[in-house]
Amino acid sequence: MPGTFRTLLTVCTLLMITCLGHSQAKAQALEPEHMAYSVGGWYLIEIKDTTDAVMGFWGIPIVEVEVGNIRRLWFEALPNDEWGVWAFEPVAISEKAAVLAAAGASPDSLEFMFFREFLASDNALNLDVDGGVDGPVVKGFIEGDPMTEPTGSLEDPDLMVNLLADIGYPVAPGMSGLLVNGTAGSGMNMNQQTKQLLNCLRSTTSSCGECICVRAEGEMIPGPWIIMQTLLGDGRLRCEYSRTEEHRYWQWGENEDTCEDCTRGSAEHPIIYHEIVEHTDYWYDIENCPDDP
Repeated sequence: MPGTFRTLLTVCTLLMITCLGHSQAKAQALEPEHMAYSVGGWYLIEIKDTTDAVMGFWGIPIVEVEVGNIRRLWFEALPNDEWGVWAFEPVAISEKAAVLAAAGASPDSLEFMFFREFLASDNALNLDVDGGVDGPVVKGFIEGDPMTEPTGSLEDPDLMVNLLADIGYPVAPGMSGLLVNGTAGSGMNMNQQTKQLLNCLRSTTSSCGECICVRAEGEMIPGPWIIMQTLLGDGRLRCEYSRTEEHRYWQWGENEDTCEDCTRGSAEHPIIYHEIVEHTDYWYDIENCPDDP
């Protein structure tokens, strides 16, 4: 098989979004293909397997986080309504996606995850810097962190979590407060209400609590790939792809920061937006680029 320098993260490289406002009337309601939830200052992106079962949620911060903080989270659905939580650096996203794919994650879920990653990158800095923050998360902190118990004993742990985040400590602003709240001295690995919320989100798309905004995306409609190929001096063939994709979404619930209504569009009248996707592959020992990346 010819060599390739392709990485999963470049699926959404150089993405441009053009919002077109409310859509024209649709003949019938759309079925949601992907779900995303705004919770505790984070987007939780639903990841399903090829049988349509929820494997877990990929966490992307809504607010800007610093190198040294927890910047990505994976909430893995376990048997008996339990959850495992892991911290990741943004530079490890492609590696984690490959692990999820090997475990049975659907390609559509992973594509949506990368799309949401690109949207988040507009408001983030130093995504290419490896801060070394990874590993199991227990009660909102990296497993074994000595700050876990004293923070969990506070009536309002968000104040301490935010202070620690400001000095570059390995916490997840917003989410760590939810996970550690009221867990000091207990055997739980997260706040019980947070666990119940996660179980609700993986079992239904209805409202699972206050100050949660639910976003549904319909099926993406892709345009044809436009291909430009260039033979480089070192013998590689550069294949540059671009296409326009149509996305449709609607949302309901309450904004996570203000608890005000976040409703936009509906399954019958979704919001339509277009994105231009550009992708580059490099190949050896082929004369013509494949039809798609």
